[in-house]
Amino acid sequence: MKRLSLLIILIGAAMLSSCFGPVDKPDPLTAYKPVLMDRESLERSIVWKPATAIQSPAKIYYKDNYILISEHFKGVHIVDNTDPKNPLVKGYISVPGCVDMAMKENTLYVDNAVDLVAIDISQIAIGTIIVKKRIKETFPELVPPDGLSVPYKYSLANRPKNSVIVNWSK
Repeated sequence: MKRLSLLIILIGAAMLSSCFGPVDKPDPLTAYKPVLMDRESLERSIVWKPATAIQSPAKIYYKDNYILISEHFKGVHIVDNTDPKNPLVKGYISVPGCVDMAMKENTLYVDNAVDLVAIDISQIAIGTIIVKKRIKETFPELVPPDGLSVPYKYSLANRPKNSVIVNWSK
């Protein structure tokens, strides 16, 4: 009986001692601030625009003499490469929150912040695109470029309702 009591006391002491271990440091917070867009604006944001300078290229696809170059958080540049010695930047598909893209036949798949969007690009020669489908809330929210934690004041609970992070700024 004494051994059982001693064993219970030792197990209890071991369990309690784990409560007084070293205190974890809080995760470091990012110095970036989110760029927000309301849900309604996000869903209207995929549009054809005049050509702009490429500042932060990411993925590249080649399709029917066209080169598609994604730009982080902004969209996709369209370059006519019919004459490889003189490529012509045709236009730009604005896609706020775009980080990745993929192609299948005449459909361009992009992430529009947290949504997955399918865009028909069969008429890009004349500067026309058609949003075929949107699947809402497919992806997690965009994280800060430095990979650090988002401050509480920018958490989903503390932002305006129906707002989505589409970029980060310093």
